[in-house]
Amino acid sequence: MKKLFTLAAIALAAFTFITCAGKSKNAVASTQKEETVMKPAASEATGMAAKFMKSTEKTKEEEKAQAAEMEGFEQKEALYESAARHGFKLGTVINPQNLQKKAYTDMVKADFNSLTAGNEFKAYSLLNQSASQKNENGMPAMNYYNADKIAEFAQANGIGIRGHVLVWDAYMPSWFFREGYKNDGAFVSSDVMKKRLQYYIEEVVAHFEEKYPGVVYCWDVVNEAVADGTNECKADDPRRVRTSRGGTTNYFYDVIGPDYVELSFKYARQAAKKANANIKLFYNDYNTFYSPKREAIGKLIESINKDEKLCDGVGMQGYVGGYGQQSGCMNANDIKLFESAIKFYSNMGLEVQVTELALRNYEKEKAEQHAAYYENFFKMLTAAADETKSLTCVAIWGICDNPALPKNDYSYKMNGPYCGMFNYDCSKKPEFFRVAKALE
Repeated sequence: MKKLFTLAAIALAAFTFITCAGKSKNAVASTQKEETVMKPAASEATGMAAKFMKSTEKTKEEEKAQAAEMEGFEQKEALYESAARHGFKLGTVINPQNLQKKAYTDMVKADFNSLTAGNEFKAYSLLNQSASQKNENGMPAMNYYNADKIAEFAQANGIGIRGHVLVWDAYMPSWFFREGYKNDGAFVSSDVMKKRLQYYIEEVVAHFEEKYPGVVYCWDVVNEAVADGTNECKADDPRRVRTSRGGTTNYFYDVIGPDYVELSFKYARQAAKKANANIKLFYNDYNTFYSPKREAIGKLIESINKDEKLCDGVGMQGYVGGYGQQSGCMNANDIKLFESAIKFYSNMGLEVQVTELALRNYEKEKAEQHAAYYENFFKMLTAAADETKSLTCVAIWGICDNPALPKNDYSYKMNGPYCGMFNYDCSKKPEFFRVAKALE
């Protein structure tokens, strides 16, 4: 029995040893991005771990392909140094669990100069309900413990942070909008909520600037405010600002009003000036390279910037390919559409950042095709950066393969198990070397 228990423990450890990338939370809709760590029940550990180890074994053909890719390749500089010659930072995602994995932190320090927290900088992660209820000034209170761990790592290693995100309707607790910060309290007035929102934004921006000066170089002020279809926004709103998401009310819209996006940018700009911080402000969304959403985003930013330039740029999340299936993946036309969108936003006088890049692939047998697609995508990015001078960051969220993910897992659907530049153990894949070539 002791031997069986030991084997099960070893198997569980093998399965959970390294998760180099992933996305969390159960999805509200197929377009929301989060971090996750898979933890199987102990009774299932042995079988699942065996399946995991088998799924990650390299075939002889794959080993030959990777060896051929590496043969004669000499990496002369870090990838972020190569990217800098084209005018953009190279980033990836991190969370407190990643910080405990030396393979992951070594990977980050070697080739990336920008980090985005998976969830830890978001309002639903920072807000503290009990402390808010006790706050004598009636304003919200925050707990920065996990976010600070990430900021400390970034500061210690000279890596910048994309602050993600100040205002996002998804997963927001309703108590933030209610009297006394109670779950069953009445909703506060629009004026009260505006004061809460302004206070929250000013406090968060000031916290990171004062404690980690210059580390947070930009903020996604508002995330995913533009609806995909007219069923989740007012039919007569050219900005398509969402009133709901997957059947859940957008409390920012309901309580503050339809101008909550514009107000959020106003408060963020004031917060940056108050903190004397040189911070760029971004609007971030998915499907930014498809019409008519692309045009609606343009209309929204025009509204934000109508009196003064409050929005500096657009964050293009960059989930490319079929959602949860191989069909639609590695489509050459998506590269053209992405390039066209970069130029569209650039022509509006905006910076562009690719904020959550995941070039999806669900089939191990498509490894060579995926490597070639990765190279072509980065060739497009470097060409667009050189031409427009507006691309300032490319952050990769689907950074590592994770073949152990079951098909019903949210991360499986969002990224694909074979989407990465790195293997599950953070060793380099052919995609890495193809990107290095594209950045030369």
